Amino acid sequence: MPPSHSVEAPVVVLGGGPVGMVTALALARHDIPVVVLEQGHDEVRSEWRGSTVHPPTLELLDELDLAAPVLKEAVRVRRLDYRDLELTESACFSYDLLEGETRYPFRCQYEQYKLVRQLRRAVAETPNVDLRFGHEVVGLRQDDTRVELEVAVDGERRSVACRWAVAADGAHSIARKLLDVPFPGFTYPSLSLVVATPFRFEEAVPDLGEVGYWSGPRGRFSLIRTPDIWRAALSTTTGVDDEPPTGIHPDFLAAVELLLKSPTPPEGLLPLHQHQMYRSHQRLADSFRIGRVLLAGDAAHLSSTTGGMGLNSGIHDAMAVAAALAESDQDTATTAYAQRRRSIAERFVQPATTENRTSADAVDLAGRRERLLRLRAVAEDAEQARAYLRRVSMLGIQH
Repeated sequence: MPPSHSVEAPVVVLGGGPVGMVTALALARHDIPVVVLEQGHDEVRSEWRGSTVHPPTLELLDELDLAAPVLKEAVRVRRLDYRDLELTESACFSYDLLEGETRYPFRCQYEQYKLVRQLRRAVAETPNVDLRFGHEVVGLRQDDTRVELEVAVDGERRSVACRWAVAADGAHSIARKLLDVPFPGFTYPSLSLVVATPFRFEEAVPDLGEVGYWSGPRGRFSLIRTPDIWRAALSTTTGVDDEPPTGIHPDFLAAVELLLKSPTPPEGLLPLHQHQMYRSHQRLADSFRIGRVLLAGDAAHLSSTTGGMGLNSGIHDAMAVAAALAESDQDTATTAYAQRRRSIAERFVQPATTENRTSADAVDLAGRRERLLRLRAVAEDAEQARAYLRRVSMLGIQH
């Protein structure tokens, strides 16, 4: 059956997550009407996934009048801690060193699902954005002047045409697959685990900061305070092709015992609001522009979650692609977007997140001590510490 109910728009954004929503809002600020196609429905589940918002991302959100509502609820992180579950050596970086470098000399922890809700509320109040839920893209054709999308809606096929399409439809991007865009890279051999718990770690661990990257005998253990809950992320010993153990993962329990210097609290005293295994990847699309389709966010690049760069770089992509589409010479501007954002992902985000993950996952005791001593030496030198914080905060690369 041929598609019916044709829709036309200057730009169509695929995906109603944070990258798609920021793209749509930024386009609307440039007076460009946009249709957003989201396969799912309008419910945003309370999942503790990404939560880090770096300073340059706050600056970009401020351009959309969204920094203030985020700051109102977020945890402001004033220091970055590196510690070990068995060693006493540690390193601490103060975000005060970024005073004068950015309007927001701190890092924020604000759950991604809350950010998406904020963005969707903003979209609902924006006349130039048409957000459509339950729209699954199943076909894509393009020529030199337009893109035609075939969309499944309530059992019917519809046609949506546009001059440009932005694929912000995530790691499993349908647009990327329909266009046969190579997505080389690798998957880490072991599963990662994210846990969310209201257990009051701040009362049980001396001098516990809001963000701590801990090394240990089984690899990394990140402990991050969000507005409502503590979020832990760790590499596990479960292979990506293995069946995960039932119940609470023993690697998490072992890490908590070392952290608390005592047996793990009974299950009733350590309630888990989330316990989710996931695969971690490092992947990069061969091109961020394929004809008149532009890739952004996880559709274009995947990286380890350690350091919180994935969500941030996706939002940076969104603002950059909107700015490119607002140029009078869209062809030149979008080509430049694709080249620059891919270069940033390849030369900065991928190496940084790979190094973060690899060094944090090291289990050799002597190697862990050497790493902490090296980080401490950097933290104790103001100029080196400032440069380090600029790098891990993604300052200077947002466009």
